[in-house]
Amino acid sequence: MSHFRTRRDDEDLVGLLQEGAELALGDAGLDMADIDALVLSQSPDALHGIGHPEQAAAGALAASGKPVLRVHTGGATGASAFQVGWWAVASGRFDSVLVVGAEKMGDALQPAQVPLNMIWDPAYESGLPLNTIAMTALAAVRYMDRFGATEEDFAVVAERLRANGAGNAHAHLRIPISAKEVMETPVLCWPLRLAMCCPQTSGSCAVVITSGERARRLSAPAAWVRGVTARSNTYFMGDKMGDCGENDHATPYELRLAADELYAMAGINDPATEIHVAEPYVPFSSMEAPMIEALRLCGPGEGFRLAGEGVFDRAGRLPVCPSGGVMCTNPISVTALVRMAEAAQQVRRRAGDHQVDRADVAVATGVGGSIQFYVAGVFGKEPA
Repeated sequence: MSHFRTRRDDEDLVGLLQEGAELALGDAGLDMADIDALVLSQSPDALHGIGHPEQAAAGALAASGKPVLRVHTGGATGASAFQVGWWAVASGRFDSVLVVGAEKMGDALQPAQVPLNMIWDPAYESGLPLNTIAMTALAAVRYMDRFGATEEDFAVVAERLRANGAGNAHAHLRIPISAKEVMETPVLCWPLRLAMCCPQTSGSCAVVITSGERARRLSAPAAWVRGVTARSNTYFMGDKMGDCGENDHATPYELRLAADELYAMAGINDPATEIHVAEPYVPFSSMEAPMIEALRLCGPGEGFRLAGEGVFDRAGRLPVCPSGGVMCTNPISVTALVRMAEAAQQVRRRAGDHQVDRADVAVATGVGGSIQFYVAGVFGKEPA
């Protein structure tokens, strides 16, 4: 992955795609001649202001004569692209696939929040009005009501994630902030304050997915993909509120379903003890506890309490987002791909200053749409 910043005026989008591809291929000890197919992780054009980037990317990435697929599922785009690349190799159809994406939201003619404000159904929900921050705030309020979490609990999570980001050379936000300082930042939509929210980031990320046979021949350490799963939910937020059973806006029901299938695929019986590090998709600090609980890394309503006890610290029993996560770096097209890459780097022992000790098994997730699309993957230092 590149170093992430607010803007990357030194490169256009295609230049960033090339940068990510070169970094990943160089790390693997391969070049484009070794790649059988290209998967482009690229969110909707309105976010970066460039129409159909796949058209230029095919030639710029030396993919002429090879299959090129573009994937986007909102914030989950990077993880969905990873899943497509993994499917392509796991099926036996291809030996090596490059998954690559880039984000230059600073180039768009309007702020990223403008297109994100227009994703709601015009007849049913857009008149409320909604945006991604308000959507998350509604989920946070519902979680608070069900389990007793407070604003201060969300501030504690923000403090830890920002401290983790300060130790990650690639992160966008690298300035620590205390929970007290978090609580002094402006309210954007209660209970979410400015410092509880992710930034708008530019940069690139790529991964090489290759067969086990080729991986064993490479000199670079491998992260073994022990499973990738996905689930989707209804587009309508209103259908996840009120008397809706398990499909509740406060708790990501589909992520639980994906996690259950994932752990069965990966041969994991007790995720709370068998997972050594987690990189869930947490763009707002209020989302950490529900995501961790849906991944069955703790029980319902326990996530914010364990966070307060230091369980999820980098030196804790189960480090969560030692990279700083989405709270510190949010290049939407590749945000979820960065989660997969960070989990892979942990088990490869290549996470740099934020490397976690004994990280032999890692889980990562992506979330997109109206908190609607969920992807989860498990990586191991050794195959399952």
